[in-house]
Amino acid sequence: MRTIKMTMLFMLAVLLTPFINNAQEISATMDFENAEANVAVVSNYVNAVHNEDVETMVAQLADDAKIYGLSGGPTNVMNSSQLSEYYKDSFETATHSIDSNTSYAPIKVTGGINEGEWVMVWTTDTISNKKTGQEIAIPAQVTCVVKDGKITMMAHYYDQLNVMTSMGYTLQPPTE
Repeated sequence: MRTIKMTMLFMLAVLLTPFINNAQEISATMDFENAEANVAVVSNYVNAVHNEDVETMVAQLADDAKIYGLSGGPTNVMNSSQLSEYYKDSFETATHSIDSNTSYAPIKVTGGINEGEWVMVWTTDTISNKKTGQEIAIPAQVTCVVKDGKITMMAHYYDQLNVMTSMGYTLQPPTE
């Protein structure tokens, strides 16, 4: 009797699997109602970095926004206040020149864990030390989630080793 019940349960699971899999269809499109508005929000943020305008930067963020990747790696997260302090400190010692050829790609994902409205940014931020004049060009990709006209999540991806070696840091092999 147990074998029959297990067999029936297995068959039921096999028959329902297509319904379960199709229940959450995942799709993505670049053509959606808020695409232009979302790009405008993210572009306002990027232009505010270029113009050293912390107030406008923070105005583009949701109250509970999470910002990843600026303070030592992708696992470190900042809130709006921490981001504001980070850039105030940065603007005291350096200027940020954002590449005029910055590209933006709005994407809407329906279904799955990445559901939402996203804006991808590809740019180069050239940072110039105000004292020494030393410049470091930092190619970067920034991924943003926009909801209700505000950035709710921002993740920065860039070559941190390039930044560190440009600042004079060196790598040493581990001692054995």
